[in-house]
Amino acid sequence: MKGKYEGKREPLNTSAKVLILLGTFLVAFIVAMIVTFWARGSVPDTLIQCVLGGSGVEALALAGIKISKVISGGRAGGKDDSDELAD
Repeated sequence: MKGKYEGKREPLNTSAKVLILLGTFLVAFIVAMIVTFWARGSVPDTLIQCVLGGSGVEALALAGIKISKVISGGRAGGKDDSDELAD
């Protein structure tokens, strides 16, 4: 029995695309660092720290954007509470 929503898939929003790309990049980076460790016996610790730190900052920025959208009621440029009190 075919469902009502079968074949209808919503397109991914920008934040979902960024998270998928970020996850894919991090998996590839970690695999590359494992191969580097096997080949050389050590890894570039500063590079790892910078890449993972930058990825964390990106994820936190996306979380902040999502939280601000939820607080504002889902609107990108949400209405201030002060405007509602003035009415």
